[in-house]
Amino acid sequence: MKKIGLFKIFWIFFKIGLVLFGGGYAILPFLKAEMVDKENVCTMEELTNYYALSQCFPGLVAGNVSMFTGYKARGVAGAFAAVTGVCLPAYLAIVIVFAFINAIMGYPVIQNIFQVLDVAVCVLILLTVLELWEFSIFDKFTMFIFLAALTAAVVNVSPFLIVIAAGLLGLSRHFLFPKQKVPCACTAAKQQQDKGEENE
Repeated sequence: MKKIGLFKIFWIFFKIGLVLFGGGYAILPFLKAEMVDKENVCTMEELTNYYALSQCFPGLVAGNVSMFTGYKARGVAGAFAAVTGVCLPAYLAIVIVFAFINAIMGYPVIQNIFQVLDVAVCVLILLTVLELWEFSIFDKFTMFIFLAALTAAVVNVSPFLIVIAAGLLGLSRHFLFPKQKVPCACTAAKQQQDKGEENE
């Protein structure tokens, strides 16, 4: 893996923080473009694991996944640089906007900007789902988890309960089928890709 400077880590995450509308769910496409494709700091499988792990910790998903990615790049200092970079734009924006929020929110142009940003956020979340799909849904069991979680979400089951139930199902699989070798998501995705190429 490529070693990267602390200032560059800060700058990358600062740029991400400037356009991180939609919170943690929208950060994955940016991280893939910068830390996987461009800088080669981590793999997509590692990034997906950081993203999943970030949702198990308290706090903002974007901050958590930035911390894990920064730590992979340069240890504790890298984690600090990443979290500082991704959070600083939001902090500065809040400080600046708070002073003028009552004055600017009434303008139609500001309302139109937020309406367009909502659409952009939906697209980013869709891209995140597509990125996670390849590395998360790779056998019948994970497909079952996905369908069960989707059904629960549609009928307004608490997200907290969905996450806890999915984790318990994963533990159950481990203890009920200890001899069953479960492929990692990246390996499974690669096998599916190779199989598709062979069929062609």
